[in-house]
Amino acid sequence: MATVDLKEIRNVSYVSKDFDGIKSDIIEFTKQNFPNDFQDFNEASGGMAILEMLAYVGDLLTFYIDRQANETFINKAVEEKNIIGLSKTLGRQPRLATPAVTELSVSAIFNDSTSAAEAFTLNKGTRVVTSFEPSVSFMLVEDVDFSLTANRSVVTDGTVVTASISGISAVAGELRTFVYTAGAAQPFLKLTMPDKDITEVISITSSDSNEWTQTDFLAQDTIFFGEDNDTSTSGTTPKVLKMKRVPRRYIVEVESEGDTSITFGSGKLTLEDSEIVPNPEDFVLPTTVRGSASSFSPSTINAAQFLNTRSLGLAPANISLDIQYRYGGGINTNVGSNTLTYFRDINITYKTPNFRSISADVADNIERLLTVTNDVQATGGSERETLNEIRENASAYFAAQNRAVTLQDYQITTLSMPTAFGTVFRTFARKDPSNRLGVELLLISKNDNGQLTAPGGVLKNNVETFVKRFKSFSDSIKITDGKIIDIGVDFSIVPEPNINANEALLEAFFLLRREFDLSNSNFNDTIVLPDIISKIQSIDKIRSVAELKVRNITGTEDGRTYSNVTFKVEANTKSGIIRFPEDGLWQIKFLNFDLTGRTL
Repeated sequence: MATVDLKEIRNVSYVSKDFDGIKSDIIEFTKQNFPNDFQDFNEASGGMAILEMLAYVGDLLTFYIDRQANETFINKAVEEKNIIGLSKTLGRQPRLATPAVTELSVSAIFNDSTSAAEAFTLNKGTRVVTSFEPSVSFMLVEDVDFSLTANRSVVTDGTVVTASISGISAVAGELRTFVYTAGAAQPFLKLTMPDKDITEVISITSSDSNEWTQTDFLAQDTIFFGEDNDTSTSGTTPKVLKMKRVPRRYIVEVESEGDTSITFGSGKLTLEDSEIVPNPEDFVLPTTVRGSASSFSPSTINAAQFLNTRSLGLAPANISLDIQYRYGGGINTNVGSNTLTYFRDINITYKTPNFRSISADVADNIERLLTVTNDVQATGGSERETLNEIRENASAYFAAQNRAVTLQDYQITTLSMPTAFGTVFRTFARKDPSNRLGVELLLISKNDNGQLTAPGGVLKNNVETFVKRFKSFSDSIKITDGKIIDIGVDFSIVPEPNINANEALLEAFFLLRREFDLSNSNFNDTIVLPDIISKIQSIDKIRSVAELKVRNITGTEDGRTYSNVTFKVEANTKSGIIRFPEDGLWQIKFLNFDLTGRTL
C-alpha cells in the first residue's frame, strides 16, 4: 500500500497590520511551531531583537500597501502628483497661479490739422507696468485703434487734440518664447516649460511656417473659428462661424510643483494612414477566392502601429518650434487703481504707410506723450490651488459633467474658468429673485493685500461669457457683487497662575488668527463662538476666557477704510452662533488693529 505524504499546514494570521499586532503574531507563531528550537522571548535579548525587526519590516510593508491603495483615490491621496493626475482623470485641470485682469484708459495727443494722418493702432501685447517697485507688468489683450472715432473721446484745445480710449482689457504677466528643435518624429512628444505658473500658451509656430492649434484632447481633430464677414453684402454679423481640421495640434497640462507641459500627437508625417491601417476588404475572403481588393496581399496587423496614425494629431519632426506663452500671476497682481501708469515695449502700427520714416519727430512725440492708467483696481489674481481645493473642485467638476444644471454646478463652473481670464475668491449661486428662470452668481475677489474686494468689470464679463457655454438654454445669468462684511474681534483672557501673561495672550492671538483667517470665510457662513472659546481655554497657559465679542466695522476708523455694509451682530446671534447672510462674506480686514485682546 502506497504511503501518502501529509503536508503540514501552518496556522498563520493575516489580520494584524501594525507593529504590535505583527510582533504578537510572530511570537505566537514561533511558540507553536518551534517550541524546542526558539525560546528566547526576553524583551532585552538578541532573539527578541530579530523578532522585532521582522515585525518592523511587516509593519513597513503594510504601510506601503495601504499608502499605494490610498493614492488611487483623490479624497485620500496625499502626494501632489497623484492628486493632480486624478483630477485630470476626472476631467479637470488644476488651477495654477492666476493673473489679475483690469481695464485701461489710454490717451494720445495729436495735431488738430493732421490728426487723421497721425492715427495709429496700439497693438495687443504692449506692456504696461506699475508706478511702484517691484513693478507688476500687464499686457494689452486687444488692439487699441485711435482711427475709430466711435471708440474714443476727444478734447480739443486750440491746435492740440487729446483722444482717449477706455475699457481696454489687460492681463497681468510676462511674455516669453521657448524654442525647441525636434528631430525624428517622436510619438506623444512631451515638453515641460521652463517657467512656473504659466497662465496661457499663446501660440506655437514651426519653422516650416505652420501653426499648431491647442485642443482639449488629442483626439479632437476639428475646431470652430470665426472668419471675417463682408457686412456690406451679407448682413451685419462681423464673423462667420466655420469649422476646420487641425492635424497639427497639442494639449496643455498642469503638472506638480507649478510646472506646465505640452504634448503633441503621434502621427508621422512621412506615412499615410492607409499605410499603417490595413484595408478591411483585403480580409473579407481569401485571396485565392476573390483576390485582394487593393491588389496586394494583406499584411499582418500590428496593433502597436495604430498609434502612428494621424487620428491623434501629428508629431513634430525635423522642425523648430517657437512656443510663445504668458507666465506670472498670484495675489500680488491685484494692483490698486491708477497704479498702471508706465508703458514698456510700446508696439504701434501707424495707419499712414512709412509714417515713422516720413515723420520721425512727430511719431516720437506721439509715443512720448502717450499716457495710460487703470481707472479700476485689477482683480482676479490668486495663488495656485491647494491640494484640498484640487480634491474638492475636481470631485464637484466631475459631478457637473461639463454642464451647469444645479446651483452647485454654476459655482464649480465659475471656479473652473481658465486662469488666463482671472479667478474669483468665492462664488455663490442662487435663484435670481427678479427672474424665476434666472441664476444669480455672487462674486468676490481679493486685492494685492489679500483683502476682499469687488470683482472688476472685465472679470465679471469673463465669468459671464465662460459660464454661458455650460448653462441650460432656458437659464439667464445675473452677475452680482457679493457683500463684504468687515468685523473686529475683542477678547479677554485669564492666564494660569505663575504664567507670563504676555505669553498666554500671544498664544491666544495666534489661535484666533488661524480661526479668523480669510480662507475660512464663505457665503452663508456661521461663526460658532463657544467652539472658539473652548479652543482658547484648551491652551495650557490660559485658565478661562472672560470675553469674546465680535463687532461690525463700517466706514472709516483711524484712517482705515472699511466696507459700508452694515451687519447687526447681536440680532444675528443665537445660542452663541453668528449667522451671516447668504450674499455676504466676513473678513477681519486689518488683523493688527481689528483683533484686540487683553489679560485680566
